[in-house]
Amino acid sequence: MYKTINVLLIEDNSAYARLIRELLAESRGTIFVLEHSLRLSDGLLHLGDRRHDVVLLDLGLPDSQGLDTLLRVQEKAPGVPIIVLTGLDDEELAFKAIRMDAQDYIVKGQADSDLLVRAILYAIERKRTKEALRASEEKYRELVEHANSIILKVDTMGTITFFNEFAQAFFGFAESEIVGRNILGTIVPYRDSSGKDLTLMMNDILRDPDRYLKNENENIRKDGTRVWVAWTNKAMRDSEGRITGILAVGQDISERRKMEEIIRQQASHDALTGLPNRRMFTDRLTFALNQAHRYHKQIAVVFMDLDHFKNINDSFGHDAGDQLLKDVAERLGYCVRETDTMARIGGDEFNILLPDIHHAEDTTIIVEKIMAAFQRPFSIQGHDFHITASMGISIYPDDGKFADTLLKNADAAMYHVKEQGRNNYKFYNPAINTRTIERMILEKNLRKTLECGGLVVHYQPQVATDTKQIVCAEALVRWQHPELGLLNPMKFIPLAEETGLIIPIGKWVLRAACAQNKAWQEAGYPPLCVTVNLSARQFQQSNLAEMVAQVLHETNLDAEWLELEITESTAMQDIGHTIPNLSRLTEMGIRFAIDDFGTGCTSLSYLKSLPIRKLKIDRSFISGLTTDPDDQAIVTAVIALAHNLRLKVVAEGVETEDQLLFLRSSRCDEVQGYLLSEPVPVEEFEKLMT
Repeated sequence: MYKTINVLLIEDNSAYARLIRELLAESRGTIFVLEHSLRLSDGLLHLGDRRHDVVLLDLGLPDSQGLDTLLRVQEKAPGVPIIVLTGLDDEELAFKAIRMDAQDYIVKGQADSDLLVRAILYAIERKRTKEALRASEEKYRELVEHANSIILKVDTMGTITFFNEFAQAFFGFAESEIVGRNILGTIVPYRDSSGKDLTLMMNDILRDPDRYLKNENENIRKDGTRVWVAWTNKAMRDSEGRITGILAVGQDISERRKMEEIIRQQASHDALTGLPNRRMFTDRLTFALNQAHRYHKQIAVVFMDLDHFKNINDSFGHDAGDQLLKDVAERLGYCVRETDTMARIGGDEFNILLPDIHHAEDTTIIVEKIMAAFQRPFSIQGHDFHITASMGISIYPDDGKFADTLLKNADAAMYHVKEQGRNNYKFYNPAINTRTIERMILEKNLRKTLECGGLVVHYQPQVATDTKQIVCAEALVRWQHPELGLLNPMKFIPLAEETGLIIPIGKWVLRAACAQNKAWQEAGYPPLCVTVNLSARQFQQSNLAEMVAQVLHETNLDAEWLELEITESTAMQDIGHTIPNLSRLTEMGIRFAIDDFGTGCTSLSYLKSLPIRKLKIDRSFISGLTTDPDDQAIVTAVIALAHNLRLKVVAEGVETEDQLLFLRSSRCDEVQGYLLSEPVPVEEFEKLMT
């Protein structure tokens, strides 16, 4: 199949033009259609009228001479390949024409048919290839310029040679501001790890130019803000294979790095307070121990627990408790040194690491600063809270050489502080450890007892002073310990309060007392009420009324035969919670009594609004009743106050006949105490009733 090529010959020598026509006619595989112009102006007209595949051009024409002739043809037909026709003495001009994008040149008189045809075909092919390459480069440049990626080039010295539009917008530099500047100090900071990383990466690329190297580093924008970019880097080479620089493509990963930092922060820090968590504290303690061992230094570990923090949560909710913990963490920050580490390890427990102390007593300076800081109240939700803290201290190397040992011993010292009244600090000593182990064993046994049985209820009668009849039985829990024997509440109730076991214990006592009272009624004993004490934590339960109603339903006891007692301090702790709580229960028919009256600070206006039936005068006033005029005055005033408010009065701790006579003469309604009976098991109480 023949291929047709349209050729325009611009040549003022007609004889040479005939020779060209003859040479093209000799071609066997290609058909050439030749047009001839003697002048440049005519040739340009032909180029404008129709399409030509190639131009054979003489640079010496009557109306144009030299390279200007080439330029005019290129301007008229920029996509058409040009072969320059020249004489032997004009080859230098032909070389210049080649540099100006002419495809080839032919020396007149030296061309035969094969040479001419081959030159034309090659010129057309080279032009097509060059145009395709140019189009590809333009497309590539368009893609690079408008890509949604940072694309830049640097030479082997780090000088920026290309910066695409996305990079300009991302970093805030115009092309004229950035090209020609060194990448270090412009978008890569000099004096941090990013600058070092870039230098190492460039050296790696120069050593192994065929690899794609990836790295992530922090870069800097024109306005000084820091951004994280993930780079893919590749060496650039010239036509001879020499490395000329680096092509780098980057993606903004600032948000990803921010999320990773948040995840790392959450893994090592407490989400509520922002302090290091247990894991980070242990890591820092381990490091400090290694340093202390190497340089023969001492360190201190402080274990701190807030006193009665659970009451805040129970009374005011977890939002108030959380805010208190944050305020505590902030206040602690003003008490420690910059080299110290504070951590919240859970709940209301904090650890403090004091590295590099010279003497154990140095710790007391910081601990006493903490104690002083807690003397100021914490203001939360419009309330002022006076919170105290108990702290235990262990010292390396005297109290342990490993992290877990020091933490355990500091914890033991802290619990010893709690056992002795809280709001203090103590250094660890081996005797403390023994008491702590005993306490842990006691707690374990108490949990087991609650699950398997071992608690019993004893009952103490409340007797009417006028009829001398038993009108109520106060239910008092005891623990029948398999080794220690019968334990009174003071041995285990404080422990139950601390551990939260008081909630299930209290419910068990309530159910046992209600069931026993129902059993007495069914056995035909005279009806009487049963009194059950509620701890502060029980009383603050949001589902208290529902729990009591459930127990009454399960035991089938009428509500009128149940009396609940709360202490004066519990009632006054949050009067906004107390009144509705009492109201819900009294609406069910349950009686309420205020225990230990006189030891707290009850407002008379609140006392008037509380739906209660009884006041129980604290035993501390009864013990000095016959010898202390002040106690006599207080007891007489309380009885008169209660009667004016239409309340009954019960005197606790009556142990002598003289006390009983005084109370009877003062018109006290009921009495309770060892004079009448100590708390006794069910069988003995039944004998008292008969």
